[in-house]
Amino acid sequence: MSDDRAAVLAAIARRRAGTAEARADAADHRIARPPAAPRLGFVAAATAAGRSLADVFAEVATRAGATVHRVARAAEVAEAVRRIWRDAALEGPLVRADDPLCAACDDLADAHTGAATGDERVGISRAAAAIAETGSLVLLSSAETPTTANFLPETHIVIVGETEVVPAFEEIWQTLRARNDVPRTVNLITGPSRTGDIELTLQIGVHGPRALHVVVFGDGS
Repeated sequence: MSDDRAAVLAAIARRRAGTAEARADAADHRIARPPAAPRLGFVAAATAAGRSLADVFAEVATRAGATVHRVARAAEVAEAVRRIWRDAALEGPLVRADDPLCAACDDLADAHTGAATGDERVGISRAAAAIAETGSLVLLSSAETPTTANFLPETHIVIVGETEVVPAFEEIWQTLRARNDVPRTVNLITGPSRTGDIELTLQIGVHGPRALHVVVFGDGS
């Protein structure tokens, strides 16, 4: 082996020796001191003018193609979901999250919880949070909220509380760190599924639901 080759390999070996420890230290540092969420101009301006984060989320989500339904309290969610079902002339089968707020239409269709099979026409999910900045919904994978229910049905109905809306994307990760509850999969859903890959023509529903309904409930009594 030439002296030059030996020198290069020795340098690589020295770098690799400290790589794992350095990466672990850097990761610990980032987790312990996550970056502060940015103060987004339009979100800050809207809240300063008296609008709620839920108001901003509803506006941005609507621009992204979602249909947003507002109700004053959790007790009104069931009627809102049933109204969506009637007005959109939806049909089963139905897959839903294992959450009481998602059970409103169990008597209207063949309904089940758990993973979607691909035969369902409608999915009803419970979001963990929503992001005002982007109009996105945050859905966490679990036995009660399988990821397949978010993407396989043609119509997706998602339920989220006004108090669960955060200003910015970064705050989601801070919230999950604080809960020590980062799941295997975190899905951020913004509007119905769409793609422009096919001849640069916008297509709806290629990779997921063609329609997204969001029911936002307040904390009224």
